[in-house]
This record gives sequence, C-alpha cells and structure tokens, in this order.
Amino acid sequence: MGKLECPAVFFLFSLIFILGSLSLLPICTAEVAVNQTHTTRFLSPTESPAVHRLTNVGGFGLVPEPTIILDYHSGPVMSGRNDKIKIFVTFYGTFSPKQRSTLRLFLRSFWNGQSRVSKNHPTVANWWQITHNYVDLYNTPVARNLLLAGDMTDKYSLGKDLLQSDIQKLVLKSMKKFGADARSMYLVLTSEDVLVEKFCMSVCGTHYYTFPSAATNGQMVPYGWVGNPASQCPGLCSWPYSAGGFLTKGLIPPNGDVGVDGMIITVANLLAGIATNPFGNGFYQPDGLEAVGACQGIYGTGSYPGYPGELLVDSKTGASFNVFGSSNSKFLVPRMWNPATLLCAGQV
Repeated sequence: MGKLECPAVFFLFSLIFILGSLSLLPICTAEVAVNQTHTTRFLSPTESPAVHRLTNVGGFGLVPEPTIILDYHSGPVMSGRNDKIKIFVTFYGTFSPKQRSTLRLFLRSFWNGQSRVSKNHPTVANWWQITHNYVDLYNTPVARNLLLAGDMTDKYSLGKDLLQSDIQKLVLKSMKKFGADARSMYLVLTSEDVLVEKFCMSVCGTHYYTFPSAATNGQMVPYGWVGNPASQCPGLCSWPYSAGGFLTKGLIPPNGDVGVDGMIITVANLLAGIATNPFGNGFYQPDGLEAVGACQGIYGTGSYPGYPGELLVDSKTGASFNVFGSSNSKFLVPRMWNPATLLCAGQV
C-alpha cells in the first residue's frame, strides 16, 4: 500500500466508506502509489478455491452444489450516471487490428439491448443484468449498462516489464485524455509480450483504485488490468481454450485467438468485480473472491473442477461459447453469483 502523507486521511476514508458514498472529496493532493484491494483471481482449472458456503441446496454440478455466500461490507457499488457506467481502455503494447476489434466488440456488447439475436439466446447484456441485483446500503443497484466511451493505444511507454504501480501510471495518463470520473471504469489491457508483476503467478487480472489526488480531481477512481496470456500461461488464464483439468485438448475459441478469448473471460470477471466491489468494501468473500471469482471454473450446466460444463458450439467453426454479443458475435463468460438466488448464474 502506498504511503500517504496526510495525517487525517485514513479517518476520512473510513468515514466515506461507512457512508457508502461515491461523492468523493478532494482530501489530499499528494500523489500516492497503488492501493491494493481484492485481486481478480483465476486459479488453475484443477484447483478448488476455498469458498464461504452454506448447506447443499442444488446447483450446476454432477452432485448438489452448495449455496455460495458473498458478504457485503457496507461500501458502495457502481451505479454509474443515468444507469450507465463508462469504460475507458488503454491498449498497452502491440495488438493487431483484429484483436482490438474483438475486444471492442465484447465491451460494446454490454449495452442493454444491443445484441440482435433471438430473445431465447443468452447474451452478454443479460449476463451483466445479474449485477443489478447487487445493491448498496441505500438500495442503489449496479448500473444496467456499460458503455465503451473511448480507447487509446500506448506503445510501450513504460517498457515491457511492468509493476502493478505502473498500471496506475497508465491509468492516470489516460485520464489526461478522457478525464477522471469515479463513476467510470478505466481498463488497461497488455499485449502478450508484456510482463506484468504477479501475472501468471497468481492472477490473470487485477483491479485497484486511486486515492484522491490532483491527477484524479480529488476522487477515488476504480481501475483494472488484464494481460494477454497466449504465450505466458494459456493453461491458467485461457482455460478452457487451452488444455488443463479434464481437458486434454483446449476447446476452439469463438474468435480464433486463444489469448484474446482468454482475456475476455478475465475482463468479464474483472468488470463484475469492479462494479460490485470498487473500493474493497463491497461484495466479496473472506478470501477475496468476488462476484465471478466465487463461481470460478463454472461456464455451463454440469460443470465441475476441471470441466467447464455444457457450452454452445458454433456449427460452422466448432468453437465453444456461452453468450452472444453485438453483431451476432460469440464469447465465453464465467457464471456469476446472483444475490437474488444465492446461486451461480449465466443469465438473469
């Protein structure tokens, strides 16, 4: 955690957290290093994370799946503005035009009503509606819509070996272009030739927030990072599109790119984590697992550790997926814990 030089700041932060407010005051203008909250955790497909559960009541496994509980810690969730959360993206490193296009298409698929597919088909937008069941102390829910509001490219301005604190520097740099807004999300995506602290060792992505500073207009601003695992750890961060667990051969990715399709899985995990736990005092389990992490490894009915479950299959390409996006695009997203049912779900 970065060292803050304002004596009263921790008391004020605690007061803000207790009130659960996103109306953030310009407490201190000193620029602070990264403040770590809960990382987005994706373990290997054969590992079973310890989770806080109640008695067995049924679920998606071959045997009754126990009810999962995510504790609420009295903090805010992201309600956005006008039921909309803006996302600003930095593509760091080298991404091909197709890779950028695929990632943009996924992020545009969160806008409610954008998918032009049958109402009977599962969609990214309907997956996101599960987050609307997460509410704060004032019964204010997570915004129904995510909007890709802007993106920029950074060609290795900080090199190819980054610390987590460098991610915050890139976020602050993007704020000079897009502005700083505590009700928006800032996302850094790194290409497969970029090494990032902790990447592939324990995480596939992380999310943090900034302390108030002059650079953030006195606001705490949530942000996240996801790396491309294609050459560094596909078995960890691109599973099930890479072999692992009970899969001796990876499934065919819907967009033809093991790295980018793997990134999309983690981006989905990350966005849900930021929205429901933006400042580390929202919804999470004692071990840090959040809305999607609590359902880790579950992608379809019949899932169990090392097996993703029953998925949809593209008849032309043989690719496996579970949701449709904008322009009839196809993606794989993990199941998310639904606080209304206390079960892992794929759609509202």
